[in-house]
Amino acid sequence: MVDVHTHHVTPEGPWTKNAPDTVQLVLGMVAACSASNQLECANRAVYLHDLFLASDTTVAMLSDVPNSGPANAPLPFADQLGTQQLAAQLTHGGAPRILIHNVIAPNFGDLSARLDEMEATARTGKVAAFKVYTAWGPDGRGFSLDDPAIGLPVIQKAHDLGVKVFVAHKGLPLVNFDASHNKPDDIVAVSRQFPDMQFVVFHGAWDKSHTEGPYDPSSRIGIDTFLRALDTHDVPPNSNVWVDIATVWREVLSDPTTAAHTLGKLLKRTGEHRVLWGTDAIWYGSPQAQLQAFRAFAISNEFQDQYGYPALTDTVKAQMLGLNAAELFHLDVHATRCALAGDPLSNAKTTAAHLRDEGQLPAQSRPNGPTTRREMLQWLASPTTNWTPA
Repeated sequence: MVDVHTHHVTPEGPWTKNAPDTVQLVLGMVAACSASNQLECANRAVYLHDLFLASDTTVAMLSDVPNSGPANAPLPFADQLGTQQLAAQLTHGGAPRILIHNVIAPNFGDLSARLDEMEATARTGKVAAFKVYTAWGPDGRGFSLDDPAIGLPVIQKAHDLGVKVFVAHKGLPLVNFDASHNKPDDIVAVSRQFPDMQFVVFHGAWDKSHTEGPYDPSSRIGIDTFLRALDTHDVPPNSNVWVDIATVWREVLSDPTTAAHTLGKLLKRTGEHRVLWGTDAIWYGSPQAQLQAFRAFAISNEFQDQYGYPALTDTVKAQMLGLNAAELFHLDVHATRCALAGDPLSNAKTTAAHLRDEGQLPAQSRPNGPTTRREMLQWLASPTTNWTPA
């Protein structure tokens, strides 16, 4: 299983002093734990546990939140490499556990310096994709990927460096976002100019303030804006535009009707081979609960007939949960499975399960902290002790 959208932070990095808004953003997402510094609830060790010991994830793409460089990045590129290297030491046969997104902010400072940074990181051979937050920028102003002064030079640079996967966060508004540059039309437009590259629309332009229903081409918010962009630019299904469902699935899974429309119209229009599994772990703890809900979910025959949605068959779910990502990132599925089957992380799952049963590790399907008022009061009363549910 490949999760294309995961996160952790460096709890003592300079960003904790230089980027107070980002600190609050992260603290607002991270599942609580017993650490005195709540950022430790999303450190490297917790990440490896929640992804590979407390869920069925086998390969993960490690990302970062909006930043303009190491001074305000919760997870600078060097630290991403450190996490990747640590995971690699636990595998056999060179199979990857962790792939890396290199987040760039070309609208901060001198563009040529940003392009040089892209070249430096690409030279490591470890950049699986470049990622941008087009809605984030100096003075609250974002940029467009089809802007010939900023966006197009960046994509051309990625192309020339041989990094042919380009990711953009669209929708899911975050702190200090410029709404006018958080729409998906630009990334879909540039996909036509670079047909030999692959473009991934993170979150599919989903917005929490909007309830997803059947496709409405007149809608000005949510996933429909992404689907309309595909129509506007004549992008056929299963082309070079992909979408992930990180945070989206977690937010809609409790409403079967909304969930069916969300997944159904993405699969129908983007293509069954272009929808990617992502969870935004470990912001919400282990992604296992999201995975279990997805495995159990079905799109009704009624919705299939009425809206033309595909059935969520085992084959379609297998594509979404890993085979599509394997195609995108050129992973040899058989070789990766064999290499990871007996590595120390896989072997440690049994031990981790026993520790969870004994209460020494968080349960697989619950967050790392209190979830009821009683548990919260208990945790607040003894913040320096190990928290366990009452």
